[in-house]
Amino acid sequence: VEGYISDRSKRRTHFLYGKWTEFIKCTDYASYEEYCKENGYKFKRADERSKSPNESPGNTPRKVLSKLNSIKLSSFKSLSISEPDDPPEPADGGDIPKSDSTYSIDIPNSVTLWEAEPRPGNTAEYYQFTRFAMSLNQMEDHMRGPQRPLCPTDSRLRPDIRKLEKGDMDGAAAEKTRLEEKQRENRKKCKKADESIFPRWFKQAVNPHTKQDDWLYKGGYWERTDDSMVMEIF
Repeated sequence: VEGYISDRSKRRTHFLYGKWTEFIKCTDYASYEEYCKENGYKFKRADERSKSPNESPGNTPRKVLSKLNSIKLSSFKSLSISEPDDPPEPADGGDIPKSDSTYSIDIPNSVTLWEAEPRPGNTAEYYQFTRFAMSLNQMEDHMRGPQRPLCPTDSRLRPDIRKLEKGDMDGAAAEKTRLEEKQRENRKKCKKADESIFPRWFKQAVNPHTKQDDWLYKGGYWERTDDSMVMEIF
């Protein structure tokens, strides 16, 4: 990640750099310019071309170009392909320098804006998850019991997910199959009884922000006092 921060007059004031999976840093533009002068070999300008004698300015090997140039245009005349009057303009890569990943860049006077937390020691046992990702499906003690704030249909209560997190692959697969069969049976019963299943907490309407059809929260979930009317889906 590399880029500039400019003021209203489009004067560059700061330089941002880093790697999304590790850190993001920021330094003033003067420090960045000074660093570039002393460490220019660590950067690659977007408009630089390959210096290899075996490659063309467009980074295409000369052997490929020579083979393409040897093709006679008469072979394509019957296709009635019209060529543009002017060749297409090359894509503008901008003037933001691209750092070489083989170097570790640490510009003086930099401030760390964001830094990834190291992965926990047992991350290999949990699909390489970060600590935050591991906690997304965590069940706390206050969520359990008859007075639990979670709705019975909350996905954190899915038994197949609980077994999957514990590494019980066979048990998770069996639970998933059981849940799917249970859902099919419920649909058959509703169809036979000519009953409709409708969302309890959401309604389909026009989103006031996007002006498009969307599912909007109807309210009542956090205020509910009785879950007896909620379908037992797990």
